[in-house]
Parts: sequence; C-alpha cells; structure tokens
Amino acid sequence: MKIISKHEAGEWCQSHGVPLNEFGLPAVWTIQEASDFPIPSDAGQRTALAKDQMGKLAMDASCLVWLDDWSVWPSGQWHHLFERFRLSYGCQDSLIKRPAHIIDKAEFDAAVSIAVYAILMLWDCYVITDKGSWVHYSHDEFGRLRT
Repeated sequence: MKIISKHEAGEWCQSHGVPLNEFGLPAVWTIQEASDFPIPSDAGQRTALAKDQMGKLAMDASCLVWLDDWSVWPSGQWHHLFERFRLSYGCQDSLIKRPAHIIDKAEFDAAVSIAVYAILMLWDCYVITDKGSWVHYSHDEFGRLRT
C-alpha cells in the first residue's frame, strides 16, 4: 500500500480518466453509468454492503481508496483505530496530509478494510479501480456504484 496526498490522488484519477470536481475530488455524481443506493443504519448491514460492493469492482493491478469529510459527524471521529491501521503500513502522516491509498490487487483486503471503516464511521470514501469501476460512500448515508 502506498499512502498519498490529495494532489497525488487527483493526478492518479486524471491519469485513469476520472474527472475531478471543483473541490478536487472524484466527480462521481456527474457520471451517468452508475447506480445510487442508500447506506443502511445498521452496522452489520453497512459492513456487508461494503464487502459485497467491493467484491464487484473490476481491477487489473490496483485501486485508489480516497477518504474525505471524516469530521462531519462528531460520533464518527474516532481516528485512533484508523491511525493504528495506517501505522501498520508504516504511515505516520495524518489523514489531512495523506488521505488516499493506492493498493495493489494482492492487498485488496486492505482496501476493503478501509471502505468498511469509512462506511461504519460515515466518512466519504471513493474506491476507484484501474479498470474504471468505482464505489463512493457518502457521509450523507447514500452512495454510488459503477461496476
């Protein structure tokens, strides 16, 4: 896993044909070929949803997992656990400094783990594969999927 800055994540997206919005984030809401879905309130259902959708993403070699808006809900601001997860990969930088992760196909479980944590905490999470499939989980309890 390589943990990268917002600028580097934007460059990754552009090099893979993913447009960015006015905030410099993936413009997933402008792409027509996608389906919208609600994020359930039950934690077990959220976990199952993320695992199921992540399993549907087509990937050749890697994916980008980009986090944003992790401070919208005070109840979801438990960074310690996530920071310890990133420390296990050698990253001591904050989420603000390096909010995105490039993950090889061989380590896809790490991508699933980040998505599960994000959906549980209601953090914005963009998972974009090198083949152009993606899923977005919003802090507003809905998401968008393109397989």
